[in-house]
Amino acid sequence: MNTVIERIEAIEAKRESGWAKDAKWRSLNQDWLKISFKIAVKILREIRRQKPINGMTQAKLAKEMGVSAQYINKVVKGRENLTLETISKIEQVLGIVLIEIPVSASVNV
Repeated sequence: MNTVIERIEAIEAKRESGWAKDAKWRSLNQDWLKISFKIAVKILREIRRQKPINGMTQAKLAKEMGVSAQYINKVVKGRENLTLETISKIEQVLGIVLIEIPVSASVNV
């Protein structure tokens, strides 16, 4: 007959570890995480730069974008997969460019 500890160990052995799952995800998404980190740093720097000028904060950015402060917190921690729409809203509110798209001479925009 199994003891309680043996039963718990058996259950745990079947469950994938949270940190292992996170490590695997980070390994598979290294390129995206580098870009996400650069975007987050650029947003935080701009918020800091604007704070003495217009009182910009993460909460103010969130309000002006119509999103929650928690969402902006995820963005600046690099934990949110940003859409082009969200990137555009951040650029508009902060008056910065987060992603530049090169325009080819042969493409009419």
